[in-house]
Amino acid sequence: MKRLLMFAFIAVQDAVVWFLARRVTTHKVLLAPGIEPLRWKLGRWRALRTFELAARKVPAYRAFLAEHGTPRRLPLDDGVAAALTRVPEMDKASYIKRWSITERSIGGRLPRRGVVVDESSGSSGVPTSWVRGPDERLATRMLLQVGFARTARTLTKQPFVLNAFSLGAWATGMNVTTSLTEITMMKSIGPDRDKIIATMGEFGTGYTYIVLGYPPFLKALFDDDRLDWAAYDVVAAFGGEGISENMRTRILEHAHSVFGSYGASDLEINLALETDFTVALRRAVATDPALSARLTKQATYGVLPMIFQFNPYDYLIETNDGGELLVTITRKENINPRIRYNIHDRGHVLRVRDLKPVLKELGHAAVLKEQFLDLPLLFHYGRSDLSVDYNGAVVAPDALRDVINAGAELAEAVESHRLIAYEDDDGDRQLHIALQLTPRASGTGGDGGAPVSADDVAAWRDEVPAELRRLNGDFHNAIRTAPSHTWPTIAFYDYRTGPFAGDGAKLKNEYVWLLEAEEVAAHALDLGHVVHP
Repeated sequence: MKRLLMFAFIAVQDAVVWFLARRVTTHKVLLAPGIEPLRWKLGRWRALRTFELAARKVPAYRAFLAEHGTPRRLPLDDGVAAALTRVPEMDKASYIKRWSITERSIGGRLPRRGVVVDESSGSSGVPTSWVRGPDERLATRMLLQVGFARTARTLTKQPFVLNAFSLGAWATGMNVTTSLTEITMMKSIGPDRDKIIATMGEFGTGYTYIVLGYPPFLKALFDDDRLDWAAYDVVAAFGGEGISENMRTRILEHAHSVFGSYGASDLEINLALETDFTVALRRAVATDPALSARLTKQATYGVLPMIFQFNPYDYLIETNDGGELLVTITRKENINPRIRYNIHDRGHVLRVRDLKPVLKELGHAAVLKEQFLDLPLLFHYGRSDLSVDYNGAVVAPDALRDVINAGAELAEAVESHRLIAYEDDDGDRQLHIALQLTPRASGTGGDGGAPVSADDVAAWRDEVPAELRRLNGDFHNAIRTAPSHTWPTIAFYDYRTGPFAGDGAKLKNEYVWLLEAEEVAAHALDLGHVVHP
């Protein structure tokens, strides 16, 4: 009876919410402060309903639950939240790749109309298609339109959106275009700096240009002196990867605001957003070690987290024992449900009611003044699977390992490898591919073997990134669309030199480094060989 009443109540309020959400003017009522506890509880009820719907109607999910011995109806003796923790987590390897798209769909089939397919290749290199039905796309469109309307309301000039995300089959660029076209003036250009500058020059200074793109592209755009940026009114919005506060400050020299969005092709492109409140909080965390220690895991992960706000009514976000985010899209409209989906990002959630006492205690009243929405906060620390972001693409050290081991000569010559991501003195994100030669290949071994020749090394410097790009379409596109001064670099290092000089002191190899700008010189990186498009 409790379950029936719960689901009946959800059905009624779903209808009310759906009616209000279809119009930007009424959707804002749903985000009003003061009802966060209700949103929090209803989101968990909706997650339970979506779980049981998928357990009944999705063939792949029925099989997945059977493998884990999970019942299709969860006992609610200790509450909904506790019941949901007994649902097995899924990810791309354990669920998406094992069953076909139709087997993962409601009813074991795809609708004949209204389905849009986009794709990602990520670190695996094999493209994955994601299907989105009409109701799901409408929900995404409404969320994007509400976020856009909040920005547009503060503008004094007519907004003109320039979509610089990658177009084609990639999720972000395509969804942004279809979601915002009907409520604003838009040009979908893709990451082409010349065309954006030409467009702004052609249309002049009478608009507020809202430029959407990946952080490295935005940074390069505003560094371009072909426009008198002081004459233009610009808002920058980014996604695909995080930024440092130094980069935000650099962009703010030319744009009057800079906000980011958190999403993923595996889930949705707009799970959470930066707000004035979260930006102020992040800057406070960056300058106050005591605040950082109370709120974040910066000391553990070695990175300042991005901080977003999300709607717990639509998304249940949890953290597993490994510190990874588990996301459940609570809406029943999605034709391919994702329940406790592990995207292998590190992070955690904090409710505003738990944050306020800490801010007051540590003297951050100015941050509190920026708080309007009482939506919970998502702290995001980047990838947990030892991969790095490059211009919106995910690059994994395992992929580099596979490239190295594909050829006998290269595999015998390379001792270890490392992906090194850093931000340079100009605030640009950079990626360096470092490979350590064995003692023999370096000419320092005592086995009498001949060291590798300079010609071999020169050939490998071209072959390794070419194979990485062949295996990872996102990485290929990222290089092709990146500003030239942020193209990756690659180098082979003699044994125990350069960034590998300190190897051997630890039991395990380090396959990823995230460096600050001032740390780069200390590791003697050889940045002379650039990976060209």
